[in-house]
Amino acid sequence: MDLCCGTGQLGRVLKNNGWDIKGLDVCDDMVKISSNHFPTFEGEADNIPFKSNYFHLIVCRQSFQFLNAKRVLSEISRVLAPNGIFILSLTVPFSDADRDWLYRIHKLKQPLLLKFYTAQDLVEKLIEVGFVVKEFQTLKVRESINKWMNYAPELNKKVRSKVISMVKNAPDVYRKLHNVKVVNGEVFEDWNWLVLKSSLQQI
Repeated sequence: MDLCCGTGQLGRVLKNNGWDIKGLDVCDDMVKISSNHFPTFEGEADNIPFKSNYFHLIVCRQSFQFLNAKRVLSEISRVLAPNGIFILSLTVPFSDADRDWLYRIHKLKQPLLLKFYTAQDLVEKLIEVGFVVKEFQTLKVRESINKWMNYAPELNKKVRSKVISMVKNAPDVYRKLHNVKVVNGEVFEDWNWLVLKSSLQQI
């Protein structure tokens, strides 16, 4: 399952690699787009409309910060088959040095953000509800902040400009950690992507 699948970008990759994918998203517009590629259902992540022990793989990419972690992880535990795999992916700070400024950027861009996680926060949250973290990987990815804002039409022009400015004019420690550069007026920085592969602890 592609949980909080959005337009189904990740689910499409999995489908093309032979997986029988189903999606779930709370947004009707996203469901309509994703349904063009694989069966997608409208609903909340803490109330997955499938029977227990159903899925062998559940993925959740760049949406966990909007969810009630305890309720969602409990529901994932219910629908995940024995020996099933849960993969959680999210951008996180590189260290405590950039955490506060990165939080301010993401909170401005995403006002509905419920929790801003570090890598350690996510590992602890999974372990707390009975998951075993099998693999832990971070990926440094170069991103254009201007393009990030172009993909956020829900924000007004003033907010999009402020997000770009906050990255461009970030404190020196942030600029160094994120390798912030301006090329032909376009602002680039490195993002720290965390990928966690976990399964339920077997009793």
